Amino acid sequence: MKVKRIPIRRKEAKKILEDAKQKGITFSFEKFNLAEIVELQEEKLLLIDANPTLIIFNDGKIIPHMLSLGKTTKCPAVMIDENAVNPVLNGADVMMPGIVKFNSFKKDDAVAIFSKELMLIAVGAALVNSSEIVTGGKGKVIKNLHRKGDRLYLTF
Repeated sequence: MKVKRIPIRRKEAKKILEDAKQKGITFSFEKFNLAEIVELQEEKLLLIDANPTLIIFNDGKIIPHMLSLGKTTKCPAVMIDENAVNPVLNGADVMMPGIVKFNSFKKDDAVAIFSKELMLIAVGAALVNSSEIVTGGKGKVIKNLHRKGDRLYLTF
């Protein structure tokens, strides 16, 4: 898939990075040389120095690209049990019973989803505050928005 990269001004990129910080995302860089946007169907990718850094959805959600997590971006995380790994890899949302451990997060924050073996499975957006997670609880906790092998991952 051929993608068109559109250079953007540093000021515009900094605004996007500030919006991402409001979603619980932190960055390991302070300066960058080049910021570009790749426009896809329902989302945009922010590239910083040619590396996919953020995914920006038309509805306002912002999450880190899986290829940037742990390298240039960080966000709250959950660990899921082995029975939840395959469904999440196939696009299922994260349900409360599948969560084993978690960091504190707020509704709409970006959340990384890991297996017990600390393998990054997916990235999504929190549907509830982490304070609402209870043992034996039910319901969706994280909307799965990006996983290994999806079209956002395969773009790069």
